[in-house]
Amino acid sequence: MSKHVFHITTPIQLNISQTIVHLEDYILDCDTISSLSAPDGIKVWENKKENLVILDVSDNSVIHTVDVLHIDFTDGDSIDIPLFKSKKILYSYSVFLDGFHNSVNIAGDFNSWNPQGYSLHAENGVWTIELEIEPGNYAYQLIVDGNWITDPHNKYTIDNGYGGYNSLLNIPASDNTKNLHATPIGCIDSNIIVHIDGDISDTIVLWQNTVLPLHQKLLYGNRLMITIPPEAKKEKRSFIRCYCYSENSMAQDILVPLEKGKVVQDAKQLTINDKEAQIIYFILLDRFYNGNTKNDKPISDSDIHAKLNFHGGDIAGVTQKIKDGYIPLLGVNTLWISPIIKNPDGYVEKNEHKYTGYHGYWPVDSEKIDERFGTEQEMHEMVSEAHSRNISVILDYVANHVYKDNPIYADHHERATDLFLPDGSMNIGRWEDQRYTTWFDDFLPTLDFDIPEVLEMMTDIAASWIKKYHLDGFRHDATKHISSKFWRTLTKKLKHEVMLKESRRLFQIGETFGGREMLQSYINSGIHDGQFSFNVYYELRNTFLYEEVPFSSLTTAILQDIQSFGAHNLMGNITGNHDMPRFISYAGEDLLMNQNAEHEGWNRHITVENPVGYQKLQLLTVCIATIPGIPVIYYGDEIGMAGGGDPDNRRPMRFEKLNEHELKNLSVTRKILQFRNHSLALIYGDFFIIHEDVQQVVYSRTYFCSTAIIILNKASVEATVSCKLPKILCKNDFSLLEEDISYSLSSQNLTITMPPYSYQILYTQIDCSKPSAFHNSDKTFFNLR
Repeated sequence: MSKHVFHITTPIQLNISQTIVHLEDYILDCDTISSLSAPDGIKVWENKKENLVILDVSDNSVIHTVDVLHIDFTDGDSIDIPLFKSKKILYSYSVFLDGFHNSVNIAGDFNSWNPQGYSLHAENGVWTIELEIEPGNYAYQLIVDGNWITDPHNKYTIDNGYGGYNSLLNIPASDNTKNLHATPIGCIDSNIIVHIDGDISDTIVLWQNTVLPLHQKLLYGNRLMITIPPEAKKEKRSFIRCYCYSENSMAQDILVPLEKGKVVQDAKQLTINDKEAQIIYFILLDRFYNGNTKNDKPISDSDIHAKLNFHGGDIAGVTQKIKDGYIPLLGVNTLWISPIIKNPDGYVEKNEHKYTGYHGYWPVDSEKIDERFGTEQEMHEMVSEAHSRNISVILDYVANHVYKDNPIYADHHERATDLFLPDGSMNIGRWEDQRYTTWFDDFLPTLDFDIPEVLEMMTDIAASWIKKYHLDGFRHDATKHISSKFWRTLTKKLKHEVMLKESRRLFQIGETFGGREMLQSYINSGIHDGQFSFNVYYELRNTFLYEEVPFSSLTTAILQDIQSFGAHNLMGNITGNHDMPRFISYAGEDLLMNQNAEHEGWNRHITVENPVGYQKLQLLTVCIATIPGIPVIYYGDEIGMAGGGDPDNRRPMRFEKLNEHELKNLSVTRKILQFRNHSLALIYGDFFIIHEDVQQVVYSRTYFCSTAIIILNKASVEATVSCKLPKILCKNDFSLLEEDISYSLSSQNLTITMPPYSYQILYTQIDCSKPSAFHNSDKTFFNLR
């Protein structure tokens, strides 16, 4: 295993023309590189001073769908980094608009809703633009003479989540992309069998960061046999990666964890370092549980509304809920804790209210724990108690800004970006045109990371939190408003000062609202492991709220995430968060999309009017626990806690006097999360859509002989689902997650009657290292060599 990289390198997604690669994202010491070589059709231009490589696509037609960038080192070692051919196509969009117009621009998911640089050109009333875009569904609007409108000639629209609609652009994928699929189905001794559907051109298989030679992979018909290299036996944990591809498409990637050279067959073998197995529980600390009343210090001012003041939740409260079993029994294995850094002792007046820093996002001392949240000793105890139960702890870190009284700014105003722009306008809330410099408010100066002193200081502070408390990573606030220079510097320090020294993986996930291409720019070996997938969340929300919204809207979004981030991505799939109204408030029909959720939360007590809301929330939770990515449960969603917009969505957590619906919701959440913890299919399996219509969907996840078939019915009436299962799923009898919903299976034909708003999971858990687990055809295949 190479000493020149840490863990397995993320693939490089090529652009149509040029791709800039920051070598320090992948290589620990770039001075040890002796040469780089790229495949035919790609020229390599090196900038050794800045450790940059430009991959210039000279002939896209000869580039394989998957290939590698090969790097040799001065000590004779080498690695291979996967290269993915660009999936973008040139798409000509046009629209006819009556009358004279000075300007027409387009903005949508494909450009992170930034119309700059996306001007349409007119000819005889038809406005046209050429888009470099990947196949998929994209919400968009036109900006006509400064006015945002939907496309007047596009009948397809999608709810924008704020009471309005966007137009929907569909760029269909080729049939080849839809039909190509690869699934690991068996292993014995040092061999792995992969079943392939569709015609492939070739495969690339890597152990860790080295391409396996031809004699270690054998393609025969629709079976691929991979031989695990002997050196894998020396490593406690290593990985096989497999990419099967045709001329213009790639099957979902395969990721197989190995333990001492053998395929991991039991989820009990997974450790706190196996980040693919995470289930995250987001705790807004002040609102969770008060474990030490002695540190309660709300701001003393009768004009401060209770919703905006400190409630007493603290670090000791988290420790208590770990010890009393609430958190372990929930089934989560990673705690995301809101910022614990020192916040102001006063308040800020805005929008006719007085606000305090109870949430932790207004740092007044970036290196100190706020005494209202606890002490250093309490923090050490909480992390220790979590780790003793194999639970990770990641901390919410605020780097973009500080509170105005923070010495970082108060003593050095030059460390912040300018509050006023050259034209005299205020640089507040300029999310796109001043993306890296905008202030969030006039009391929250944005730090200027183009200043080396600021860059080094803030990354040092971040790394010190990890080292001091033995934390397992970060949730990063306002990711897209911070330059990539900061993220690269921080991750480099974490690799050298923590991960390498302590031989452990850290996990970093960012908060970024934007299109998938923007999110991709923050995910690689040198930046973050994942981002929260708000794109999937909005489709989840609409799909489970409204019966008329087809499941295809959701499955398309899931497949787009897989296409952009891989089948084993570490994207966060959320039930909700502290910045948006609670899902159940909509599902329970006491809050409508066309209402101002913040206003409603201030002026009335939002509840769950219709108990159906709990069932819809359960369906959403089951879905995020069974699709690729990392499930993220916002505290309170496990019981179906209601709430409008901020701050009503941050109500104190309730552990007692739950009604029957809340107890049922808690039971379902525990059941599905605990099931995921024990299902390798849901952690490392593929994703395959078996059947979908408007109100029902059936999909499967398969990892060798561990299979889960998920059936969801979001209709208000009973529904009988009939579909044909892939042959490889019909080898064994299925167990039922829900015993009261039975099924019939005749040959490959599955029939199941689903109650209203229900789910079922059919599953198998078999040890595939035993020959008895295989069909005779597979046993014969093992003997071919």
